[in-house]
Formats: sequence, C-alpha cells, structure tokens
Amino acid sequence: MNARVKPPERLEAIQQREVVLASIRIVVKSLEAIKEAVAFNGVALAQGAIDPQSAIRLVEEIAPGMLPPELNAICIANNWEIL
Repeated sequence: MNARVKPPERLEAIQQREVVLASIRIVVKSLEAIKEAVAFNGVALAQGAIDPQSAIRLVEEIAPGMLPPELNAICIANNWEIL
C-alpha cells in the first residue's frame, strides 16, 4: 500500500448501507449480462448458427459450473471433448 494514501474514513451507517446497495446493484447488472450472454448462445444454437459442442463451451466460459452435471454424460457418450 502506498504510504501517502490515507485509509478511508470510517463510514457512517447510512453510508455503509449505500455502499452495500451500490455493490449489490453491480452484482445484479453482472448477473443480467451473464443471463443475456447465455440466452444469446441458446438462440444461436436453436437457429443453427453454432453446434451443441460450441454452445456448451461458450456457456461454460460465461457461467462456469452452471451447466447440469448430467450434461457431462452426454458429452462422454458422444465423444465430445469440451468439458
């Protein structure tokens, strides 16, 4: 830490609440962006713009660990090396 930078003053309760609310709003916006990106990949798959393996790969990059574990069995059965 830079020695010349003063630590922030202790926040009052109202300020603390506002900081936490602002942080929660950031999380909500991030989750909305993830939802939109995943939905976009679903539309691309449905319209044939991407194949199932690509859709899985892209969704796993966007939302790691959120695909159902049963999908792994499908990947193995089809010899897809994506997960």
